[in-house]
Amino acid sequence: FLQVSILFIFGALLDSLGSTSATGVLVPETFSLGSWEMPLWFWFVFLGLGQWILCTVYNGLTDTAKERMIVRYKLAYVKAILRQDIGWYDTNSPLQLSTRIGEGLKTIEEALSPKAVILFEWLAMAVTGWALCFKYEWRVALVILACSPLVLLGGALMGYAQQNGQKSVVDGYAEAGAIATEVLGAVRTVASLGLETLSASRYDAALHKAQRAGIKVSLLVGLGMAILFSAPNVMMGAGLIYGTSLLKDARTERQMQHSFLVRTAGGFNTTMQLCAKPCDEYNLANADYNTTLALSNHNTLSPATPRSCADFGAKVLTWTCFTADLTVSSGLFDADAWATLSFSSSDSSPLTFLEVPGQPALLDDASFRSYFEQQTGGWTCAVLPAAVLLAIFALQNGAQGLGNVGQPVNIIAKGRQAGVAILQTIRRVPAIDSFSTAGTTLDSVTGAIEV
Repeated sequence: FLQVSILFIFGALLDSLGSTSATGVLVPETFSLGSWEMPLWFWFVFLGLGQWILCTVYNGLTDTAKERMIVRYKLAYVKAILRQDIGWYDTNSPLQLSTRIGEGLKTIEEALSPKAVILFEWLAMAVTGWALCFKYEWRVALVILACSPLVLLGGALMGYAQQNGQKSVVDGYAEAGAIATEVLGAVRTVASLGLETLSASRYDAALHKAQRAGIKVSLLVGLGMAILFSAPNVMMGAGLIYGTSLLKDARTERQMQHSFLVRTAGGFNTTMQLCAKPCDEYNLANADYNTTLALSNHNTLSPATPRSCADFGAKVLTWTCFTADLTVSSGLFDADAWATLSFSSSDSSPLTFLEVPGQPALLDDASFRSYFEQQTGGWTCAVLPAAVLLAIFALQNGAQGLGNVGQPVNIIAKGRQAGVAILQTIRRVPAIDSFSTAGTTLDSVTGAIEV
């Protein structure tokens, strides 16, 4: 739940960063949850404190439950050992009982500890991560999924090396140990026949076999780890490349350039394009008022030789689906910004923006939105930058959770194996049970024992 909440609030943070960079004005952003509306920083602090408190309670309860269960296991196991008959001790050496109790209960304790219980956290992270990835941007999720076989390949190589390769190493050392045991057991015969060099060669050959197997195992494990650890970067890179192409297509599909009809103080009507600085014509903060007015001045005074924004080293300001909804709060249509600019060097009067049927007036935000939707077919983008990033982050969380499932599963499996042997002893009821209260009990016994 906390992981999902952090991703939601992080998405709101990304949206606020996008708004700030587009408008050039830093505006404090808030996040609403029902009727609660508070600054973003408060939600991060609130989630951090909540995670700290909940994790403390969770780990404390888990450790307490584990300790109580281990105490009950120990009491039941010791009682079961003491109640067994002599036949049980014929197949279970008393000298091994203390070691068996210690190792078995230690394995069970690990299976009950937070190191094993965290399995449910990893599973929940995997499920929510994949679900959120498809929720935010399913196309990016499918592209990243196409790279997921790299994770399986790395895990398969490591698993093969640890299972089959390690067996070859053990077999090599076992063969060398057998040769050493054979030679040491018949050392007089080896010395009398002068077989020391031959025996040493056989021993070295067996060790070299184990060495070659060990090198092969190390290479396979290293290759598997390299693939496994590089896979997340490959998946993120693929997601970013494809997500960027989606964003580029969304910007290309919905963009608009607009010209305004203005009247000067001298009574001249002219068409004025809004120019932008050449570094980025899609950023509202780059609107170039001075170049725009200089262009209108020239086209009005010299209509025979019209010029464009490019003739003044600028570009035409272009609205996209990313910046259209920011126009209202950007100050671009603020009358005060234009009132301070003169149309020509000899005319200090502000411009008058004329109404044109079917086009928005400069200071009318509502009609601008309607006109943008009419020209581009929509108001918001089909793909949002925050959605692409959140999809990648969510999938990384899901992949991390899925990749960490193996270790707690292994711990739980070992705990189950140890628990089987201990529970078999606990549940075994001998024919003669010294702890049983059933049957008839003699009130008193008298007699003498003769030796």
